[in-house]
Parts: sequence; C-alpha cells; structure tokens
Amino acid sequence: MHDFIVGMAGSGGDGIVSAGESLIGAALAEGYYGILTKSFGSQIRGGESSCRLRLATQPVLNPGGTLDVAVVLNWEDFRRFGGELPVDARTLVIYEAKTKVEPTALPLGGVTPAAAVAVPMEQMALQSAGAQLAKNNVVLGLLAAWFGLPRERILAGIRKKFARKGEAVLAGNERAFAAGFEYAERTPLPAARRLAPAVPAAGPMQLTDGNELCARAALFAGCRFFGGYPITPATEIMQHLQRDIWKHGGSLLQAEDEIAGVGAAVGASFAGKKAMTATSGPGFSLKAEMLGLASVAELPLVCVDVQRGGPSTGMPTKREQSDLFAAVFSAHGDTVRPVLAPTTVADTFEVTVEAFNLAEEYQTPVIVLSDQELAQRKEIVPAIDPARFRVVDRRVPAGEELKDYRRFRFTDTGVSPLSHPGLPGGNYLAAGIEHDESGAPTANGEMHARMNDKRLHKFAPLQERRDLFVLEGEPDAAIGLISWGSVAGIALEALRQARAEGIEIKLLVPKLLYPVAVPVYRDFFAGLDRCYVVEQSHQGQLHRLIRMWADVPPEFGVLAKSGANPISPEEIVAQIRAMTRARAAAVRRH
Repeated sequence: MHDFIVGMAGSGGDGIVSAGESLIGAALAEGYYGILTKSFGSQIRGGESSCRLRLATQPVLNPGGTLDVAVVLNWEDFRRFGGELPVDARTLVIYEAKTKVEPTALPLGGVTPAAAVAVPMEQMALQSAGAQLAKNNVVLGLLAAWFGLPRERILAGIRKKFARKGEAVLAGNERAFAAGFEYAERTPLPAARRLAPAVPAAGPMQLTDGNELCARAALFAGCRFFGGYPITPATEIMQHLQRDIWKHGGSLLQAEDEIAGVGAAVGASFAGKKAMTATSGPGFSLKAEMLGLASVAELPLVCVDVQRGGPSTGMPTKREQSDLFAAVFSAHGDTVRPVLAPTTVADTFEVTVEAFNLAEEYQTPVIVLSDQELAQRKEIVPAIDPARFRVVDRRVPAGEELKDYRRFRFTDTGVSPLSHPGLPGGNYLAAGIEHDESGAPTANGEMHARMNDKRLHKFAPLQERRDLFVLEGEPDAAIGLISWGSVAGIALEALRQARAEGIEIKLLVPKLLYPVAVPVYRDFFAGLDRCYVVEQSHQGQLHRLIRMWADVPPEFGVLAKSGANPISPEEIVAQIRAMTRARAAAVRRH
C-alpha cells in the first residue's frame, strides 16, 4: 500500500490519541507523509475519543475517506463517531475480544467489512505490563507487525515517552508492544497488506498543527501583544504564544473574558504594537463590538476564529465552516473587514502572516477563519522557509505630516498615516464615534458619508489579489468546483480523481473570502455552465455570499453538510459525474 488509513476509537484513558501520535511521530522519522486527526466527546472529563491516521509515500491533501483498518476498543464509543470513522466492504476491523461480539454480528449498521479479527488486547496488556492502560501499545505492536509500520521508530517513540516514568513503567510498555507484535506474527491476517517503504522528502520535514503554525507565524510577522481567553479549539494558539512571545519582547494577557481580551488587543494596537486575539464561534460573537471599534478607529488587528460546530456552545470538538456569515456581517454600520482562510496546516503560516500584513497595510481588523480540523490535526509538512514571506509594517507619519497631523486625513488610497502615543506631534483622538479628519466627533451627514467611503474604498486593491486564490484543473473547462478551508483538500483530491477519469473540470480555492473578489470570480465563471460550491455548513454560506456579489453560472449549486458529517472525496466525485452527465444531456437536447 502507498496510502493507508487507520481509525481507532475507545474510552477516555484508553490512550487512543496517544497511540495515533506515536504512529505519526514514527512515520515522520521514517520519511512518510501523514495527517492525524483527533476527535473527542464534548465532556469536560472522560468520554469517548478517536483518531484517524493517514500515512502515505507521497504528500496527502486530507485525512481521507473510508478506513483501511478500524481498531475498536469499545463498540459504543466507536459508533458515537459515525461518519468520522467510515467502514465499508474494504475495511479490516480489529476489535477487543472482551466485547464478546461475533465477527459475523458486528454492530456496524448493516455494513459487512472485508474481515473482522477479535484480539484480547486488554488481557495481553495486563499479562505483559500489569496494567490495562498499556493496551494502546499492544495496538501499536499489532499494527506494526500486520501492516509493516516502522517497528524500531515506534519503539523509539515509546522509550522517549516513558523514559521519565521509571524503568518499570518503560519496560512494561515495551513488553506490551512486543506482545502485540508477536501475536500478529503468530496470527496472520486473511489478506496480507503492507505499507510500501517510505521515499524521504528532499528537504527537512516537521510534524505540527495549525494552531502552532498560527502562533509561530504571528511572531514572525511581528506580533508583540496577544489578548485572549481560553476556548476550544483555539486555546493552543495562546499557549504557544505564552511560551515564546516574551522572547521577542512581547507580552500576553489571558483576560477575564473574551471582550476584555480583544479590548486589550485593540489598546495595544493603538499604542503602536502589532496585536492579535484568537477565539472560536461563541467568543467571536462577544468580540463583535470591539472589532467595530477597531474598524472605525482604523486600527490594525488580527482576530483568529477557529471554527467549531454552532450555534451557541454547539459542538466544541467538531469541525464546521459556519462562522463565515458572522465574520463578514457581524458588524453594525457599513463595515467591511477582510476575511481570510487557510486550506492546510502548512498554509496556516502563510495566511496568518498575510493577515498581519493586510491589517497593517489597510489599518483594519482582519479575520482569519481556521477550523477545528486544521487547528488541531497533526500533519507532516515541509519545514517553513521564512525567506519566502514579506512582512509589512504600518505607515507612520513623519516630517511635514506631523506639522498639522490629521489622523484620518483623506488620501487617494483611503489609508492615512497612523501615529501612536508619545510620537511628537502625533497626538489624536481615537474613539468609536464618527469623526472628521482630525478625529473630532461629528454628526455631519456629509462627513459621515465621506468617512464611510474612505473606510470602504481602501479595500479596492484587495479585490484584485489573484495570489490569494488557488486555481487547479483545465482553464477552459465547462464545469467547476469552489471550496475553502479544510474542505479544499478534499475537493482537490476529488478533482484529481475526476481528471484521471477523463473529466475536464477546474477548481477555485479562495483564501480571501471577503471582500468578494468579483474580478477573480468573473474570470473563473467565464465559460462555465455548471459549478458547485463544496463546504461544511448547513446553509452553504460561501455559496450564498458569492451569489450576493458575482454573476454566477446558470447551474450554480452547493454540496453542504453540517459539522461532524464529513464530506468525502467520493461524494464530490459523484457530484462531478452527475454534472458531467447533465451537461452532456443538455448538449444533446440542443
């Protein structure tokens, strides 16, 4: 096998996620590519947990579809994850013998897998390590032997993990791994499958996640203040910054609530520092008023929203793309603010740097819409090369501009030099009330209209930024796809499958979601008579947003699902085939 997907589920404390992390760490050391996604119940403590790991000899775009192997420690826990761990007739199921389920009567909703193997994993853990908690290492031994996973790399990871817990604990977990390995060697599978040897990448690779790269990108871009409040699944951004921001002369405030966190960030920006806050949907709702203050005061600010299922508390541990409307429209008055979205873990670095650049260039809050999968999935990616990226700083007044300094002076670009406290001659009033060029409050209708025009006009060049879009496929194709965020990788894999079938199609992936880049969509839609938007939201929010601004093809549909109902490449390919048949039938009729 050159592409291998294993999914595992069990109860809290079974070490399922730990086992997945051990495997992907070993895969990195061996030279494989991989993506590890983790999923948990919404309980504060305990509950079910799962992970799915995709390993491959070539770069992968998403966590994949149907499992090649399903490892079940508890059937009730496995069923709770539903479509997140899909099983079909190609899947091998390995399950805990203690559950006493017959291989011919697996509770899989009528699905009959390729084979099912009951293994006494808990019993082996107790006999080898003296603790049932070691059964995750029994699982690692089984997988290593049955599927040719890197045995010595996995053992090295186990030794590193347990070295600080004493000789006895380490030795017990090594014995648990050996017990699983030896059991698999004694018990061959009905149909042997082995992972092909790795082909190491040309350059250095790293194992990381979106939240970590977001924090690293912020520091690289010059962020020197973070104000926020812990919230799943964005908390790790604050944790990474808390560890490192002081090394760069910055500071971090874990505030008493979401409003105070963003308020402190707005204040830091006013004081002349690049500032950031991060949250998820419920916190983003609370930040809306302060983001409006940053908009009218024209202060740079980056706000990361790691989307999860909503509304309200929603599903804290599940991915969704349903905050797009909130990012675009949750501001009263005629307010426009850029909204960006990364599409991969590695892309999170580039998009975060770009968010800081746009905030500084246009003196505006910028929203970054990450999501739970991108933020928390572990991925083997090329090491980041900082030389690829530019860093933009705000335009500070100097010379003649400070003799009669007008903070909100009307300019050709709509952007005015931005002072900070302590700059001689640069004092000004920054308030949430409408103002004139000097910052003095005004209720003059004509001045209000001119200021609205200033604040909106400055984004005109942004709508021409074609580098913030990815275009794949045949430029002259008559059918197309649009997708964004973490779902874009699934759409791209579907596109490549469809092209391998001889279907001409193209895909547009926007990293700039708002303001809507009408010229880019106009060019993409030219010649299209059918197009679908693929996204993880119940309403199809990007689909609706594009319709508001752009002239769309005659058949402009949407493939949309609520969070925790993953979209698979196979579903998208089926939709592409349907579009192809419909177009062929229409051509025959005419």
